[in-house]
Amino acid sequence: MTTYAVISDVHGNAENLEKAIKVADTNRADFLIFLGDFLNHGPRNGLPSSYDPMYIVKLLNSLKERIIAVRGNCDSEVDSTVLEFPIDASYNTLIINGRKAFMTHGHRYDETDSEYIGLANGDIFMSGHTHCPVLKQNRAGIYILNPGSITFPRGGSDKSMAIINEQGISLRDLTNGVTAELTF
Repeated sequence: MTTYAVISDVHGNAENLEKAIKVADTNRADFLIFLGDFLNHGPRNGLPSSYDPMYIVKLLNSLKERIIAVRGNCDSEVDSTVLEFPIDASYNTLIINGRKAFMTHGHRYDETDSEYIGLANGDIFMSGHTHCPVLKQNRAGIYILNPGSITFPRGGSDKSMAIINEQGISLRDLTNGVTAELTF
């Protein structure tokens, strides 16, 4: 079975991206799902520590065969010209271990849209944007995942990401500690 690491809201922080990739590699992630906001920190955020967008471009381009991504609200057309994988789509639909999975940044679609975009019991809705990790099943049985942010966590959360494998979904902090999990 295939394992996926889900990362969102990098906002230019090279050190935390390296930590997230280490967690992905420790968990033998075959693919890296990025839910947007790669390089820029955005006007509402301060300048992150370890801010190095050009290093992030180099690092992500070296992993491009493993990356599946969507565009965030802080991603620009210029960003898509330096990254060697597509980031222009506002959403994508994947099949993850036999489950339909909808991925988006979260500024156009949110979890309240999960039933209206063709998802059903056991499917997965993934979004970032809020910087608050969420892992739950809604009343329709759809798994709702927000991996949080590896750079600017909000709501008292830690810097976080997620792992999806055949057993289920787990939220992880950047030391690979499991903070929440749901089994399939």
